[in-house]
Parts: sequence; C-alpha cells; structure tokens
Amino acid sequence: QHYFIQSNLSMGCQAVIAGAIRAILFGLNFCTLLAGGVLLGCGAYVKISIKDFIGDVQDAQALSTVAYFLIGLGCVVVVMSLVGCLGACLQNQHLLACYFILMLLLLLLEIAIGILYAIKKKTIEDEIEDYVKDAIEDGDSQSEEMQLVYQVQSMLQCCGYDGPSDYSILGVPSSCCEGQPAVCTTLTAYQTGCKTKIEQFIDSQSVLVIIVVAAVILLEITTMLAACYLRHRELQDIDQVISDPPYSI
Repeated sequence: QHYFIQSNLSMGCQAVIAGAIRAILFGLNFCTLLAGGVLLGCGAYVKISIKDFIGDVQDAQALSTVAYFLIGLGCVVVVMSLVGCLGACLQNQHLLACYFILMLLLLLLEIAIGILYAIKKKTIEDEIEDYVKDAIEDGDSQSEEMQLVYQVQSMLQCCGYDGPSDYSILGVPSSCCEGQPAVCTTLTAYQTGCKTKIEQFIDSQSVLVIIVVAAVILLEITTMLAACYLRHRELQDIDQVISDPPYSI
C-alpha cells in the first residue's frame, strides 16, 4: 500500500510539472504568435506605403526587399508558434517533434548568421566609411549621398571623415554643429570624424545585438527542452496505456 501511495504521489507531481511546462510553452508561443503577426503587419504596411513616401526606384526596391523579408519572417514565426501552441494544447507527440525540429533549424540559422556577421563586420564598417569618404571627396553638396552623410553627422554628432578639416573646400555644413545653426565653423563643429563615430556606433550596436540574440537563443533552448519533456511524457503515457490497458482482465 505504501508503494502505491508513493507511486501515485510521484505520478501526481509529474502531471503537475507537465501541466506547468505545457502552460509555459503555450504562453511563450502565443506571445511569439502575436510578434509574428506584428511582423506581418509591418511588412504589409511598408509594402503598401512605399509609393506614398518613396519616389526613387532604387530606394523603393530596397524597401520592397525589407518588406518581403518582414513578411517572410512573420510567416515563419506564425507557423512555428502555431505548431508549438497546438502541440502544447493537444499534447500531440508529432506536433511537438515537428516544433522541436523547426526550433533547432532556426537556432542553427541564427548561429550561422551570427558567425557570418562576425566575419563580415569589418567589411561592413569599411563599406560605410568608404561611402562617407567618397561622398565628401566628390564635393557635391546637393547629391543624395551627401544628404545621407549630413544625416549621419547629425545623428552621430561627427564631422567629416577624419574631422571638420575635410570641409576646407566646401565649407563646414550645419549638420556638423549642434542644433544645425546657419553658420558652422571648424571651431564650433564636432571635432570627431565620422570614421571613428561609425566604428563606435557599430561596436555598441553589436554588443546590444549579441545580448538580444543570446536572450532569444536561451528562450528557444528553453522551449525546445520543454517540447522534449512533453513529448517524452506523452510517449510514456502511450506506452503505459499499451502495456497496462485500463480495461484489461
């Protein structure tokens, strides 16, 4: 009798744990489902609104690529979340196994993207810096490239490629000074060149991205372990029913 009481308590604890894990898995995937819906909405909004805000064909194509990427990512997230929610609710071992495989593929993809970014980080920095340097050296203050440089200078609070002395021919633009006054000189301009500021900005953003990605990967591993546990639990229940049917004589 003592054995049966202990066995029932153990089974009851396992059932409570499985229920809690199932609820957590469902909650996480429901939140992810909402996030996927937001991504889909953002992608659709960007796609629909392109013609209202962008006139240049190349810019429109670039934004279209971003829109399609958001829509595609949103669809992937929605499908994975639905599989996770249904697997947790229906306690279906096949759905849970499918969810685990999808999460594993996503995890491997994220790791591959992280490695690729680490390899290409210096190349990205060099391309941005060359873009700024070439625009300043061209000396066309009305060009689209130079207008973008002005925005970078205002956002990062920098001036020129190496410093305000780069504008000895053009004259220091107002974006090099705080508040963008009508008159900006080499004395009142930001003294740090955009080359240094761009490197600092990319480094700071890289740290933020690493923290966010690490948190996401930890969350994904948690959901994968939860799916594994629930699938193992369902297989145990199936084996128990087969080996000890409730109406056996």
